[in-house]
Amino acid sequence: MDWHSFVMGYGAWGLGAAAFVSATLLPLSSEALMLGGIAAGVPVATAFVASCVGNCLGCVLNYVLGAWFRQKMLPKLEQSKSGRTAMRWMEKHGTVSLWGSWLPFVGDPLTFLAGAVRTNVWIFAAIVFSTRILRYVATLYGGSFFVKYS
Repeated sequence: MDWHSFVMGYGAWGLGAAAFVSATLLPLSSEALMLGGIAAGVPVATAFVASCVGNCLGCVLNYVLGAWFRQKMLPKLEQSKSGRTAMRWMEKHGTVSLWGSWLPFVGDPLTFLAGAVRTNVWIFAAIVFSTRILRYVATLYGGSFFVKYS
């Protein structure tokens, strides 16, 4: 799928959908797509909100899937390098490890794992949503050096 065309064709809805998908284990940079959407004319605030909401909802899906498929998912996480890293972080640091949920490669497995180990959903939401939103704030700030916001 050509995500750039999808985002440009659907605007804020496309950005939200791309951010949702990027919160799963599929490799996709919603930050780059958000900046591309802004450069193509999506208002900054709209692109920011759509990306934040889509990405946070994707993290909720990961949490729910982790809780539902706990027995099947844990062995699969052990088979992948990023899954093993996420599991080590969670075992060593507990809920504090969710502060790393914004990081590439290990962040998304951490959100699955949080559901699998039944982390308190309110603590999960507070930590994961705030880190994901701050990542988009940092992206907007960093992107302001390359993309002129109107």
